[in-house]
Amino acid sequence: MRSCATHPNRSTVSWRSPMHRGSGSRLIGTGSSVMPFVDAAAPGTKSIFVAGGLGFVGSHIVRALVHAGDRPVVFGPAMAEDRLADIAGRYDVFEGSITDPDALDAAFARFRPEKAVSCVAHGVGKQGLMRAGEAETDIAFEINLTGHRRFLDAACRAGVKRIVWTGSAVVYGPASAYPTSHVDEDAPAGPTTVYGVTKQLAEALSDFMIRRHGVEIVSMRLPLILGPGLWYQGAASAISEIFTAARDGRPTSVTFHDHAVDLMHVVDAAAATAAALRHAGPLRSAYNIKGFEARISDIIATARTRRPSTAVTLDPIEPALLLPLMDGRRFMAETGFAPRYDLGAVADDLLDAAEQNHD
Repeated sequence: MRSCATHPNRSTVSWRSPMHRGSGSRLIGTGSSVMPFVDAAAPGTKSIFVAGGLGFVGSHIVRALVHAGDRPVVFGPAMAEDRLADIAGRYDVFEGSITDPDALDAAFARFRPEKAVSCVAHGVGKQGLMRAGEAETDIAFEINLTGHRRFLDAACRAGVKRIVWTGSAVVYGPASAYPTSHVDEDAPAGPTTVYGVTKQLAEALSDFMIRRHGVEIVSMRLPLILGPGLWYQGAASAISEIFTAARDGRPTSVTFHDHAVDLMHVVDAAAATAAALRHAGPLRSAYNIKGFEARISDIIATARTRRPSTAVTLDPIEPALLLPLMDGRRFMAETGFAPRYDLGAVADDLLDAAEQNHD
């Protein structure tokens, strides 16, 4: 049994499924030590289940929920890096896999949440999600689709009322397939990547579960997410490198296309998810979520306004896949959510993070 990074005041539940261990027992503790089974949530706090809550986006969702007075239950495998050390003692961990229905049932039975979030997606090492889907297609389907089904099944069995999960803009096809520059949620899906089709099928599965069980399930179609703590490679990491180079004052070249893309700070992505969880009225099954639009040349220019010594050059290429820009007004109109971070604020935050990492 793997142990996760723990803290004295954080309840950690490690699960071994009966399929892996005859007794099906579970241990509660830190590392190899075993502690008495204790109540997870303090009086007045709400338990919200967060699958994938130790990852990049998920950890920010957990933090947003904690700051709002909730007590999240973080479900997932152990991670090498602890991204939640600053809020130790204010959330619980149940170690398990989203592909393991027994672990999911045990976690939901233990904490009895009314709402749940899933931020789970298959990644390979430090590869981005798109590359991971192409590199390990079978596992991508197992995690992104079968795991999603098992998560929804377990949540429905447990009586969860609202489920919010991180969908993706990659459910849309190439920008050239659409007659307008921006697409709203009524535009047809048309993914051309493995990652995209797993997200599209997960949305179809969610719609089926809505019809079958009457539960609310909401897909948050996220764009490219930026912010401190991004650990895997991809388009977002290329953008982050611009600000790291600007901080260092070293020259670098970025190979990227110069078309406008949808972007969002990870804190805004977390806030949007929290807004969906808290919204008092009904919600639709899918929303376009975005912060702002920018070209890579805009990003380089913004870095130069903050660090005039920035020596980043653009080596422009044509994109392998250019997604359409999303119209994100529906979610904002129906929930009152508004993103806080524009390009300038993202630049300031990434430069600050680069300074801290340098120190």
